[in-house]
Amino acid sequence: MPETSGDPLPRGAVVGPFSGPRAAWGEHLERAAERYGSAVNWELYDDRGEAETARQIAEAVVAEGRHALVVGHFNSAGAAAALPVYRAAGLPVLLPLATTPGLLADGAGTLLRWCPDDRAQAADLLAAVRDAGHTRVAVTHDGSAYGERLALLVRDAPAAARPALPSGAVVSDGSGPATGAVPVPAALAGPSPDVLDGPDVLDGPEGRDASVLTALVVCGTHVGAARAAREWRAAGFEGAFWFTDDCAVDEFAELLGPVDPAYVARMRGGPEAHVDAAFAAAAAALAEDPARTGRTLLAAVRAHADRGFTALGEPEPGSVGWDFVPVPAPVADGVPARTGGRHGRAYDVIVVGAGVVGSATASALARHGARVALVAPMDGRDEHATAWSGGLVRSFEADPYLRGLALRSHHLAWGPAALAPGPYGFMTTGSLVLCGDADLEQAEKGVAELNGAGVPAELLDPGVLGARFPGLSVDGVTAAVWEPRAGYADPPRTARVYRDRALAHGARLLPARVRELDAPPGADRVRVLLEPGGPVEALAVVLAAGGGTGEIAGHRLSGAEAGRTKSIRYGFFHHPATTGLPTVVDMVSGVWGRPQLTGEAAGGYMAGRPVDEWDVPPGGLATLTDEHVAYIRRGAAARWPWLADPATRFLGGRQGVDLYTPHSRPHLGRERSDSRIVLATGWSGAGFKTAPAAAELAAAEALDVLGGG
Repeated sequence: MPETSGDPLPRGAVVGPFSGPRAAWGEHLERAAERYGSAVNWELYDDRGEAETARQIAEAVVAEGRHALVVGHFNSAGAAAALPVYRAAGLPVLLPLATTPGLLADGAGTLLRWCPDDRAQAADLLAAVRDAGHTRVAVTHDGSAYGERLALLVRDAPAAARPALPSGAVVSDGSGPATGAVPVPAALAGPSPDVLDGPDVLDGPEGRDASVLTALVVCGTHVGAARAAREWRAAGFEGAFWFTDDCAVDEFAELLGPVDPAYVARMRGGPEAHVDAAFAAAAAALAEDPARTGRTLLAAVRAHADRGFTALGEPEPGSVGWDFVPVPAPVADGVPARTGGRHGRAYDVIVVGAGVVGSATASALARHGARVALVAPMDGRDEHATAWSGGLVRSFEADPYLRGLALRSHHLAWGPAALAPGPYGFMTTGSLVLCGDADLEQAEKGVAELNGAGVPAELLDPGVLGARFPGLSVDGVTAAVWEPRAGYADPPRTARVYRDRALAHGARLLPARVRELDAPPGADRVRVLLEPGGPVEALAVVLAAGGGTGEIAGHRLSGAEAGRTKSIRYGFFHHPATTGLPTVVDMVSGVWGRPQLTGEAAGGYMAGRPVDEWDVPPGGLATLTDEHVAYIRRGAAARWPWLADPATRFLGGRQGVDLYTPHSRPHLGRERSDSRIVLATGWSGAGFKTAPAAAELAAAEALDVLGGG
């Protein structure tokens, strides 16, 4: 996403299987989103062809409320789970590849389907088989619910083709005239084919003779259908195979192997033509008027479409159909498959965690052309520390390593943002870091480094501090580092900006929790175990999971090695003495605070005090108890005496959790020199201001893994 200002493009959500066993189909959506991205900012959500994941994505898309429409889902089961969510929100949905009959029955005028459905496929497929001269036909499936449903549609195609008869009507098979006859296609006039669950029906004394069958229709996913066909061939079936449309992808021939003759159902014109048509119409409608939404937008999409639609949203009869083409020969040995077959297409990098560090890392990687997935739950629980951070931003840190990250972050983000609220909601308040005797040496070095790097800073003595900021007590303070251009930013907004940039550069969102990383020494990729869903693979993984790091198995920081989670609490207070106070970090007592210039607590002052609560689950709350508020008042009043005044009003508070390391430095870099797992976690409550630089380093490490370094 461009970082300059200007009218943003309308957003569209694209939902499909961009990893997992159905990833070959997601490539159609990926290519179309790239082709039609000049008028719409298409954001890709990876549902992996899983119904539960599809539903979660629908709920997240609707909750965000910023997408004009949705293109997807590929998988009909996922579409069925997601469509009620979109329908309730009035969000238009274009279905270019979902073929289950009846999907639009309760669409309430919010849906357009661009492809033929499976009932038509079943009838056309059986007719094509019989037109080819096959009279001894059976149907089988791959054992999936999808395959079984298709097999029953093929079995019932002859009955479905016979219309309900008016009184006195005569059924004709089309071979000759009959008074009052209702014609039935000749190819469908024969008996219904049997559905055979598998080649084991050929075994045993009562088993069927494989030579009796001349054609076998195989229904299911392209991975499962290929397996089923190989099993039938091994069991002695020598007739022709006819496959349903999920097998109309390039990698199917490689999965199937040398099986001949074999034919596959394909949407007329090819599936990519239907995907392209949907994207083209949506892009044209939004280019014409980016503000269109709901039914108005869907009407404009209809007007720009290359085909007509019924009132329900189905393609008009005759505008779409099915072709049946030979399965191409497998590619030569040694030529790698385009996708990953049973496990699906692998990502270059999976970033675990969608806080500011994870989102910024995904943005940097996608900008460099890596195929990236940003993995995080989309259940609305906001467990990452970014959601609850106070957002303090400055360049001084007493630790030289962290100071280097903060200075680099200033040049990457905070310095330019200080000119205006900008994309991160940055507010200039000035920043004081209060130092004791033990901190003075690093304070002096830090001020020199900041000024040398072009960041204005000075060292103030207690007398100047007391005179300039009367609402601040200077007891126990030796000196303070003053940065007049520092302040705070909006952490959730900042994470969203980086996430949006990642999506604009082609990153995918994958809603799931990561339970385990499987990366044996010497392996060429990392297997990431998700919940919900199965495994997904990547050449590298960036672990930016914050307080959830220790809960993920399979890496060096699993369990207690990651550090310990700790609660963080702060409240907003109002008192006249807060006027003119800047952002404050007190290295003497540990308290911190800043003015709140906007929002619900505008005009108040945020004050926080360290909490000795460890090993708590990740998460946060937008409330504090009376005991929490009293604890902050007691401890922070030594620095801000007005907190002890009964007239000071409490305006609200927050509590979150972060991962603290024993050395107070983050885990940043590869977990081992030869590992494919990059760590970017353990910020000890102070990671927001250094996130841009930390993400830059984590992305560089991941790119090094991709380059073989």
